[in-house]
Amino acid sequence: MEKQKLSSYEKLVYVAYGYFILLGVIDLLLSFLWGGFFNYWAFIALAVFGIQAWYKHKVANLILGVLTLTGSIFATLEFLSKGHKSGFNFFVNVMTGVSVVGLIMSVILIFSYTKLSFKDI
Repeated sequence: MEKQKLSSYEKLVYVAYGYFILLGVIDLLLSFLWGGFFNYWAFIALAVFGIQAWYKHKVANLILGVLTLTGSIFATLEFLSKGHKSGFNFFVNVMTGVSVVGLIMSVILIFSYTKLSFKDI
């Protein structure tokens, strides 16, 4: 059994998986510790990206990329709106940054469908 080397784009896809898994873990922990409830959406996101990192399904990358891109666009616009209304404090700046990084990671997942589909040819 030979080890195949990962391309640089495959490494970027794993970074995107790690980013969304980390967001799910942080959201799950913060909602449980500070809010006192179990966040099902964070758990579902954690499970979906964990399963996707294991199986590496190309069409699922496209679907997850489109879904997270939509969510990241709405989150970015929401925090920019809050910053415009109440001033850009530390929280709004950090959350806007997290949303913009989410946009970038979503685009990586979307383009992984085309970049990695032609790898086997």
